[in-house]
Amino acid sequence: MTKLKLKLKKENPALIKKGKELIGKIPVEVENIRADLIKKMTLAEIKELEIRAGKEIYQLQDFFEIKGKPAEVIEIDGDLSNFKYLGAAMNSGTIIVNGDIGMHVGSEMSGGKIEIKGDAGDWLGAEMTGGIITVNGDAGNYVGAAFRGDKLGMNRGLIYIGGNAGNFVANKMRRGEIVIKGDCGDMLGAQMIAGSVYVFGKCGKRAGAGMKRGTIITFSDLEILPTFSYNISYFPNFLNIAFKHLQHDYQIEISDQFFNSEYMRYTGDNTELGKGEILIWKKD
Repeated sequence: MTKLKLKLKKENPALIKKGKELIGKIPVEVENIRADLIKKMTLAEIKELEIRAGKEIYQLQDFFEIKGKPAEVIEIDGDLSNFKYLGAAMNSGTIIVNGDIGMHVGSEMSGGKIEIKGDAGDWLGAEMTGGIITVNGDAGNYVGAAFRGDKLGMNRGLIYIGGNAGNFVANKMRRGEIVIKGDCGDMLGAQMIAGSVYVFGKCGKRAGAGMKRGTIITFSDLEILPTFSYNISYFPNFLNIAFKHLQHDYQIEISDQFFNSEYMRYTGDNTELGKGEILIWKKD
């Protein structure tokens, strides 16, 4: 497979040093690192691609060793925890990050795939309308959420987090799927409009606050808000279909114990439309 390979230089313009001691890093905005854009460029154009660090404009070659050829697959090595907007608005292709990455990864993307083999920062997949984002480690706050003042968050696509996630996951989510294999913080699915969120670990407080529609599925005990009503305990067949879809289409492992199992159903938030649902797995 043809790839463009980027390796972060040990010495780059984002490093803040006092003498030889590293004391900080400048945020770097890399919204131009998009597989759909780079595949159309020459290698010379890629090297001169503009990225911003603080107030200064630099070229891609100032930060990365660049190997390979322009392609639909970009593989990046290094600690990119101070890098923002990677893959933002991308519509096709693949980006693989062998390390940590900062904020706004895949925000507003409409297609393609981003695979992060470390941790991710806040606003992962914010307002995305398609594509796939997978994170092997943890993610920050506002996964799949709406930006401040906007009406809609994630609106199609899939986000998978192998570790834990922060607060306000799926805030104002409109469509799509979010799967969290670990724990998540407070305000899960707040003001959620539609879509599905699966949390296999523990959830924080006020899950589903203000949600209109949509489905939250949890596999551990959850503190239910008083604005939700207990509806029924049943064996939802649609979850079996959803689990098989996640396994087949995205290769996400789902334990057999969650199939053909009983779930408690709560509906709410009754301060809104009250058509959202929280399903809590009943362990045998």
